[in-house]
Amino acid sequence: MTHQTSTVADVMRRDLVTVSPSASIRELVRLLNEHRISGVPVVEDGRVVGTVSVTDLLWLSDARSLYEADPAERARAAERLDQRTVREIMSASVFGVGPDASLAELATFFARTGLSRAIVQRDGVLLGLVSGTDLIALIAAQPAPGDA
Repeated sequence: MTHQTSTVADVMRRDLVTVSPSASIRELVRLLNEHRISGVPVVEDGRVVGTVSVTDLLWLSDARSLYEADPAERARAAERLDQRTVREIMSASVFGVGPDASLAELATFFARTGLSRAIVQRDGVLLGLVSGTDLIALIAAQPAPGDA
């Protein structure tokens, strides 16, 4: 496969970690940590309803309170995270591309939006995810001029 003729569907990751909008913030934190990822699509009834990331978490004062020196305040903050849900902090705007988009279109999407990953969906159904590092990997895999 050459990157000149590839589509997003050719390079997207299909085995994705997702979260429900009703999941607690603590569940989200565990999920991100367990999989060592910085964000996930939010899926409800098989449809993408948003995205949530580490940045969204860091905006929460309860999450920032986990770094307090006072153990009692940390415990109260952790308890509050159990009571809050992903729906409260997720972005309901889903920025992405279709599976038939070209890689040039994907590169333009990243350049114009400043995002580093794109949800791949069709009619609201999550198909995959593709990141800027996926594009970099394709460039890195190309032989240098003169290489056999």
